[in-house]
Amino acid sequence: MLLNLLSSGASSGLTYEALLVLALVLLLGLYTGRWFEKIKLPHITGYIIMGVIIGGVLVAFGFGETVESLEVVSSVALGFIAFGIGTELEFDKLKKSGKEVVVITIIQAILAAGVTILGLLSLNLIWPGLVSLPIALVLGAIATATAPAPIMLLTRKYKAKGPLTDILLPLVGMDDAVGIILFGVLLSVANSLNTGADLSVVKMLEGPMLELLFSAVIGALVGFIAAKLIKKIRSRDSQKEEVFLSISVFAVFITVAFAKMHLAIGDFPIHLSPILTPMIMGVVLTNSLSRVRAHDVNLSVESFSAPILIAFFTLAGSELVVAFAHNTDVPYGMLFGITAAYIVLRSIGKVYGAHLGGKLMNSHRSVKKYLGICLLPQAGVALGMAYQAKNDFGEPGTYILIIVLIATLVYEMFGPIGVKLALHEANEIILDK
Repeated sequence: MLLNLLSSGASSGLTYEALLVLALVLLLGLYTGRWFEKIKLPHITGYIIMGVIIGGVLVAFGFGETVESLEVVSSVALGFIAFGIGTELEFDKLKKSGKEVVVITIIQAILAAGVTILGLLSLNLIWPGLVSLPIALVLGAIATATAPAPIMLLTRKYKAKGPLTDILLPLVGMDDAVGIILFGVLLSVANSLNTGADLSVVKMLEGPMLELLFSAVIGALVGFIAAKLIKKIRSRDSQKEEVFLSISVFAVFITVAFAKMHLAIGDFPIHLSPILTPMIMGVVLTNSLSRVRAHDVNLSVESFSAPILIAFFTLAGSELVVAFAHNTDVPYGMLFGITAAYIVLRSIGKVYGAHLGGKLMNSHRSVKKYLGICLLPQAGVALGMAYQAKNDFGEPGTYILIIVLIATLVYEMFGPIGVKLALHEANEIILDK
């Protein structure tokens, strides 16, 4: 019945097929997540597993392209997630923990990259020629990325409070900025090694630094405009919640659109980060408003974004299955082995790097002990980096993409469980709530 309905919509393009799939994704994802909560597992893991099942069914019957047509939903959801992280970064809080966040972020990112690169290269001692230096460098750079979505959703759902949460949220936002810089540098080095071209320090830094600059400028500008509009609304206005929501949604939509569009000034291309742009917009917006008004804005957005976020995680599982279906002619046996090594090495780098950073900064005991576990989830940013590597490297780039896809599936299924348990062990959430 469902497959007949999908086929009958073909004449009107993918629009209504996609709407039907989106409706099923929302409903099935919602109830799978609720069931996972009942068995004491994170609802996010349930969303992703249901997404994998839906994706498998659609691919099996030739409707994988329907999932791909819903990419805009995932982009918008990622924008709301980044915005949510930005609204948590209040300058008053950052004054107390800013230095600690910066130091830990840099140390854990460098160790995640370093341990991954050296570990992958050491595989050549067992199997000569298995992992080339350019591929190891790119995978090391990708290892720095952390998925903000499960972290933000779990801390909000369980109303997490404490020293670990205070460090975790700003660190995740900064982690993406550091990851973009490291990826830009190491990708340039890998390209140079691959092609034999001369290596320029300026060229290495130019791309990632300009991306950060443009993302900050556009995000701050949109946040400033949104804050000005919200400030004009009177407290006694009977429709203030609707206005707050509409302005916030406008701000998220426009930052995501700018980040995904191919912008240029003349012949000069402008690249924006789809995470950093809405995140910086959220930072500027929340710090430009009074604490009470910023809280009201956050409440209005949370209720609106809930179904979008359910769709995001469920579609994430489906999109991974579709991506695998497009890359069938690859040596999966060899790649599974490299992926297992990548997962172990990245996890060691993240956990030990966060512990070392916390030790150097004399952080709270819970930060030193549990922060690294909270940084293990990996998804959107890492996949974006992997797709860029695929475009630059050809066949080896395809292998990089497959490795990151498999690792993402593992991290997204089990990462939220680790985050939830870490927050519980740190006594910052109560699981029976």
